[in-house]
Order: sequence, then C-alpha cells, then structure tokens
Amino acid sequence: MGTVIYSASPFQAFLGTFEAVLFIFVIGLIGLGIALFRRKQARSTRILVGILGIFLVLVSFITAAITMISITTGVQTVSAQLNTKTIAEDNCGDNGETCTRYVLETMSSATAYDFNVPQAAYDKAQVNTCYKFFYYPGKGLFSNDTNSYQQINNVSRIEVADPSGCQ
Repeated sequence: MGTVIYSASPFQAFLGTFEAVLFIFVIGLIGLGIALFRRKQARSTRILVGILGIFLVLVSFITAAITMISITTGVQTVSAQLNTKTIAEDNCGDNGETCTRYVLETMSSATAYDFNVPQAAYDKAQVNTCYKFFYYPGKGLFSNDTNSYQQINNVSRIEVADPSGCQ
C-alpha cells in the first residue's frame, strides 16, 4: 500500500448525489402539497402541479435506487499513470456563473479516465506518477461497460502505486 493522497467514505463520495436527491424529493413534496392544500387555485393548475410533484418524487426515488446500486456494486480499482491535471470551468447558471472541477486524467489499457476529485487531492497529485484509483463506477438503468472513456465522479481513495503496476 502506497501513500494515500485522498480517502473518502461512500457517504462522502456520493454526498452531491444525496443532496440532489433530497432537493428533488422536497420540491416534489412541495408540489404535491400545493396541489392538495391550495383550494383557491384553478383545478387544472392544481392537477398539473400535482402531476409534476409526483414526477419529481418518482425521479428522486429512481435516482436514489441507481445510486444504491452503484454503492452496493462495490468499489473498482485501476492503476494508471497520471497524464494530466486539468481545472475545468463549467457553466452552471443562467447568469454566466461557472463551477470549477478538478480533473485527473489517466489512461489504462484501452480506457481513458477522467477522475473528478476535490481540490486537496488535485493539489497533492503529481503528473507522471503511478496511482491506484478506487472508485464507484457510474451505473444507469441501461449500463454499458464497454466505454473507452469514463468520467468518474465518485472517487473513494487515491494512493501512490508501484510504477510496475501501471500500464
């Protein structure tokens, strides 16, 4: 076992997803509450808001189920040399707001990986060093594991690996 540069529990690795599920669920419940308890609104408006509320509650349950499948599937590992470190700026708002992502780019066999990591892990990682990445692979309803590129958001551990283990 090499030097650990990042470690997180499953809860920490999926914290953003849990927050999004909770937010969607609460918005759905508010929509259902409005549909049921605001009797002064037009009936068609209440029905539409109720349907949208039910839809959001269902989306939150489906997202939670997919997340639980990813967690229970377990951690996968890959040993790879860190090729590049990138700070990505994404548009995340209507007013020109940007969000920063810290990305570690690697290549193992025929698969390219982009690991989205916290800034502390990004700062500790060194280009051209071999690392062992422990991550939860993204799952979906119709999973296809034959991708030659994977963007990984749920990293649980990164440690320095033996250079002979990197391809």
